[in-house]
Amino acid sequence: MVLTGVDDADATPGGTLRRLRDAAGYSLAGLAKRAGMDRTLISMLERGKRPIRPHHAEALDKALGANGALQALVEGEGGAAMQRREAIAWMLSAVTSVTATTNRATLDEVLRFGLIGAMEQPEDWDSTISEMQRRLVLVPDEEFGATVGAKLLVVRKALADRSRSDDVRAAAMLSLLYGLWQGNQGRYGSAMGWYHTASALARKSGDPEIETYVLGRSASRGVYEGMSRKRVTELAEEALAVTGRPTLGGFEARGALAGVHAMTGNVDGGREQVRAMRALVGDLPDDGPTGPAARAANFDVFVEARAGDAQGAERARAETETALARTPLWLAESRIYYALSVARAGFVSGGAALALEAIRTVPWNVHTLAMAAADVLTAIPREDQSDEVMELRRYAAPATRPWETL
Repeated sequence: MVLTGVDDADATPGGTLRRLRDAAGYSLAGLAKRAGMDRTLISMLERGKRPIRPHHAEALDKALGANGALQALVEGEGGAAMQRREAIAWMLSAVTSVTATTNRATLDEVLRFGLIGAMEQPEDWDSTISEMQRRLVLVPDEEFGATVGAKLLVVRKALADRSRSDDVRAAAMLSLLYGLWQGNQGRYGSAMGWYHTASALARKSGDPEIETYVLGRSASRGVYEGMSRKRVTELAEEALAVTGRPTLGGFEARGALAGVHAMTGNVDGGREQVRAMRALVGDLPDDGPTGPAARAANFDVFVEARAGDAQGAERARAETETALARTPLWLAESRIYYALSVARAGFVSGGAALALEAIRTVPWNVHTLAMAAADVLTAIPREDQSDEVMELRRYAAPATRPWETL
């Protein structure tokens, strides 16, 4: 998602109407026909030559599918109503400049969630970020991406208005979460761009907890998304150097290093980092099903399946069945990597069947699972044409695997 071309001149009712029309792909004549209005009148409304009256806004909202947005811009009295209208106008202008990776349906969702956020102007960013982190793990669907995109627009407006430190922290975390969601969709280039933005914002936030977390989490996800070994290690070490206190960011940095060791076959190094993660669990806040204990279990099975032996993988699998019971996505991922260890042990059809069974438990299209499935295929002979293997090949990510470039 790229937000461009938003300025004060365009954040007027007329400018917003023009942006909405352009985003919907209508000419003046096309919109006039849909709204039952004169094209000259619409042109004058867009240029500010005539005010948009409530009856104009109602007809144009309906024609554009704008969910009452224009009506909200022209209604209300007093200073509070004016502030709300200004926020909504800016939101509409910003959201209609979403380009590149966004289709029309997603833009509509960003608009819808963004309008709600613009009207509410939430101040409790900590609660918002906590909820978004939970949803990323539990329900990483298209609605999640649209919601985070909309909240990015809200925090951008807040930064433009006042640039408080809590807004900078929120912008850093929301940028990170949006990058993580982009990575889930297989858009690695976009994800890397958002990690870079999140890191830059985190460094400006003045908050070592936020800086450490953004750096560490970017590194731990970068392991799966084609980030080089050198870059993953640099980010992880940078995160660990920010503060000597136990932090979730330092915990994630250890996970990143464990991932690098797992992908490069260094089981001892991977196990050492998993032990370091588990040593931190008691000093970190417990966020329930998505907390550090569950996260450590997930990295444990990854290390054992990729670089360990059958005994280690079996032990890790047994632990994850309990630790990840309330996180379906992480549980499915751990089961797929356990399937890799089964295939590596020579039970090819059984490994493929276990991987497929795990994949079918997740109702969302999450690219990390497709990457894990591709990982299982590295332990299966190319000539294998069994039904389970062929189906797994259809699901697996076709692009270069991260462990081939790490």
